[in-house]
Amino acid sequence: MRSQSLPVRLAVSSLLVALVTSGLLVLGMQLLLLRANQATVRTRLDDRATAVAAGVRATSHGIEVLGSGSALVEQGSWVFDADGTLRAGRLSGSDDRVSEEVRELGRVTSERRVTDDDVTFLARPVVRNGVRVATVVASEDLQPYEDSQVHSLWLGGALAGTSILLATVAAWMAARRSLRRVQTMADTADEWREHDQGARFDLGPGGDEISHLGRTLDRMLDRIADALSAERRLTDEIAHELRNPLSVVLAEADLGRNDPEPTRRESFEAIRAAALQMRSAIDTILTAARAHADHERGYRLGDLMAELGRPPTRYDELQMVSPTPLLVAALRPLLENAERHAGAPGRLEVALDDGHVVVSVVDDGPGVPADDVERVFEPGQSTRPGSAGLGLALARRMATAAGAVLVAKPGPGGRFELRVPLQRE
Repeated sequence: MRSQSLPVRLAVSSLLVALVTSGLLVLGMQLLLLRANQATVRTRLDDRATAVAAGVRATSHGIEVLGSGSALVEQGSWVFDADGTLRAGRLSGSDDRVSEEVRELGRVTSERRVTDDDVTFLARPVVRNGVRVATVVASEDLQPYEDSQVHSLWLGGALAGTSILLATVAAWMAARRSLRRVQTMADTADEWREHDQGARFDLGPGGDEISHLGRTLDRMLDRIADALSAERRLTDEIAHELRNPLSVVLAEADLGRNDPEPTRRESFEAIRAAALQMRSAIDTILTAARAHADHERGYRLGDLMAELGRPPTRYDELQMVSPTPLLVAALRPLLENAERHAGAPGRLEVALDDGHVVVSVVDDGPGVPADDVERVFEPGQSTRPGSAGLGLALARRMATAAGAVLVAKPGPGGRFELRVPLQRE
């Protein structure tokens, strides 16, 4: 499964947080509105029942309701005498269930609250001189309150959805904008080669974390470049110092080859062969150490083919970023290795692939087993008796120093591919 990018993960995290937060806020608002509506209904019923009860007077003939025809009494309020007879207010004949509910409440002797569907009733006895003379029943329609809650829910949901969308988009855009510089740094670093020691991020004196990261990486690259330069100078000096005594060894070995004793001649021949192999390795190391000084210009593929003694190809005018001497030092051990194992010179194949030129050394030998495609590049690995096993290790080292990649492909048939980046226009 492909991993998601950091901006997407941050946007998803912001979405989840905003979703949970908005859901809790909307739920909290609904609970607060419900409590507020319940308190409002309770207060309105209490006030209405108190106002109507204040107009009830006890007389010798029963009770008298002052303002019995007023809007206060007519609007959802009823007054029943002690016998449960309706004395003020009107019951609609269209809703027998409500009328029956009101009549039952009109006979209660203690305060009672009842909710029936969308209506809440409050029955409150009216007491004069310690005697219940009447019962006031007040009602409040709950439909407007429920409608307000529904409208509030829709409005809260719309605002929450908009906020979630805006928060997610804002988080994604902010993360992408912030990480764009990091991506640029990563792309830039990916284009650098080992010998491109002068490249730096150079993000300037900004005070944000990314600028601080860039300056820290630049300082680290300075230290690495200094260490590499010191290593190359030391390698160059050591290799140069080794050439003089090696020349003496070769001269003495050449003289010793003229010895009349066959056994001694064979010993000098072995010494000379080993010295020549050592000189080849030293020359390769010197080439790698000195080639870094000239890495800015391009290198023609045709020049590489000519150095290897190979015929021209249709890609000869391509410009590579890797120095020709290093590529020659990487390919020659491969060609020699192919001739030793296949008994015939190795073939060179050239192809293009995604901004790179791929130079393949192919032979008809046994090839490299799939399990050994990496192990063959380790120093000391060799299938030839008496070999030091340094050829392929040096070839990969030269390829890496040139900014190229050398890999072995499993057989049958030997195949080593050198992938060299092309110079951009």
